[in-house]
Parts: sequence; C-alpha cells; structure tokens
Amino acid sequence: MKRNTLPLILAFLLGGFLLPHVRVSWDLPSGRAQTNGLGLVPGPPQRELGPEEVFARAARVASPSVVNIDTTQRVRVRSFFDDFFDVEPRFRERSNSGSGVIIDRSGHILTNEHVVGGVNEVGKRIVVTTIDGRKLDGTVIGADRTTDVALVQVDGAGLQPAQLGTVRGLVQGQSCVAIGNPFGLRFTVTQGVISALGRPISGPDGRIYPDLIQHDALINPGNSGGALVNLRGQVIGINTLVDGRGPGIGFAIPIDTALRTADELKRYGRIKRPWLGLQADTNDAYYVRRYGVADVEGVVVTALYSGGPAVESGLQPGDVITRIDGRRVRNAEELRQVERSLKVGQRIEIEVQRGDVRATASLRVGEMP
Repeated sequence: MKRNTLPLILAFLLGGFLLPHVRVSWDLPSGRAQTNGLGLVPGPPQRELGPEEVFARAARVASPSVVNIDTTQRVRVRSFFDDFFDVEPRFRERSNSGSGVIIDRSGHILTNEHVVGGVNEVGKRIVVTTIDGRKLDGTVIGADRTTDVALVQVDGAGLQPAQLGTVRGLVQGQSCVAIGNPFGLRFTVTQGVISALGRPISGPDGRIYPDLIQHDALINPGNSGGALVNLRGQVIGINTLVDGRGPGIGFAIPIDTALRTADELKRYGRIKRPWLGLQADTNDAYYVRRYGVADVEGVVVTALYSGGPAVESGLQPGDVITRIDGRRVRNAEELRQVERSLKVGQRIEIEVQRGDVRATASLRVGEMP
C-alpha cells in the first residue's frame, strides 16, 4: 500500500509547486493572419449644402412652418336594435391625421377641412405637433367644405410662419417640393415638378375642386393640408388630393385661394359667396326650337329664385345672357366662373337677348343663402 501511494504524493507536491509558475501560450495556425479591424471611420459632417442641393434648401426654409395634425373624436355607435330596445349607448374613438402650415405668429394654421372637420364639433380634440416636437391643442376657427380649406389656431411661443408665394406666374415643369406627414411619417420631404395648372377635379367624397395645381411630388394620405413650395421655400399650394390610379399624380389648392378663404373664415366664420339668384343652361338648338328663345350664343335663364338679385333686376326666364360685367358668357361653365369671381354687394351690368331685343339689366350681387 505504502509503495503505491508514494508516487501520488510526490506528483501532488510537484504539481502544487510547478503549476503556479507555468505559462501556457500557443500560435495561430498558419494561413489565419491576426488583424486590428478595418480601421475605417466616418467622414467629416457636411457643413454647408452644395449649390446643386436646391430641393434641400427649399425644405430647410419651409419645414419649420409645417405641422402634424392629429384629431380624435368620441362618436356614438348606432345599430339596428337601438330603435327597438332600450340599450346602453356605445361609443368609439375616431381618429384622423394630416398636416398644416403655420401662416402667422399668432398661431393660425392653414389645412384642409377634411383633415379637421367643422367648427365646434362635439367631442373632438385637435393636437398640433411642431417640428421641434411640441404638442399644442388646436381650435378650428373656420372651415369651408366647398373649398376644403380650414383655419386652425394654436397658442404657442416661437412659431415660425411660412414664407408665402403665389400661383401667379407658375409654369408647367417648374420644380416644387412637398412637405407633410404621410401615414404618420412626420415631416417627410418629396420633390417633383408642376404638371398642370387650373385642373378641375372631382374628389372621392363628391367634392368638386374647380382650380387645382397638379404636381408629381409624391404625396399620400397624411400629406393633406401640408405645404407645396417652390425652390425659394415659398408656399404655393396646400396639398389636398392624390389620384390613387398611379404614382405621381397629386393636387394642391393654390395658396391664393387658400389665403382668400382663410381670411373670410377669420372675418366672418363662413364664406360669403356671390350669388346671382338664377339658374341657367347653355343655349342651343333645342331651346331655340322648343321655347323660341333668341338664337344667339350665351346661356338661357331657366329659373329665378324668389327674392333673389336676378328677380329684382328684371331678368325673366327665357332671357339669353351674353355678357356679365363686360365679360362674354358663352356657356353654363363660363357663367359659373364669372359668378364665382364676383364680390357680394358689387353692382354689375348683365347684357341679355330677349327675343329680337337687346337689353341691359343692372344687378347687385347677393350672398348665397
């Protein structure tokens, strides 16, 4: 026994003495060189935009004036059984998102009516988010469904109003930049060109827009109410519609129209629209044969509104209007265009053909009821 344990004891003692002083090392296999990484670092930051960065410059000017608008509203959910049973009313929260443009330091913001809805809607809250992340409660000062323009106001310090341009002088092919919040992706910038001017468009909700800017800067749901700007960063339109049949077909309300509408909303809380108080249709062979009206180019008066301006001026059904305020009227569309351009309270002359007699009626433009 003693003879067998002696070697174990010696091995233990030698191991305890030698192992603390032993250093172990090994070499990498040949073919695998040791490295210190790539040794690459990012370049220096870009301090100034190059002369070619025209779109970025326009976005830099305009972006601080573009806001995100979120609306929530508690609405009652109705069902068939509500009319027959005494059931507890049910509610749900309806939400919508869009964009807007700050137009003055008082906190007035231009946007679309379909983004924020009407004035004093029950249960609705509007939250405006600025580019620096501030969230401000918004109030609808006025909204007009016909033009799809709304004016919202917020109370906040340091708001940066947009630089305002005009649709006058715009030409097809001119560069433009769209800024907004598509699908909640806040403060997105896209660029394109002006594709057409004065486009009459029917919206998906039945709304008719008579005079829109068409452009191919990509916009999507959420861009509504946002800015369309020129290369100076001046707002030339309020993005409103996109044609879903293909990419690059967007539409904006001219800033001239939006500002004029917003001014009236601020002054009166509504839009005072000019009104002649008549209905008319383009004159053609049918009216000449069927009703014996004068065979001249113009529009036939088909009806008059009781107490309206046309009645007081002495116009009669069957009269053919040829000129209004000195401007030729050849068809019903031209009549509508001329009527929209008039001002409430304006005194105008209307030239008509009544049988073989030419006559002139004086009329004071009324306000559409």
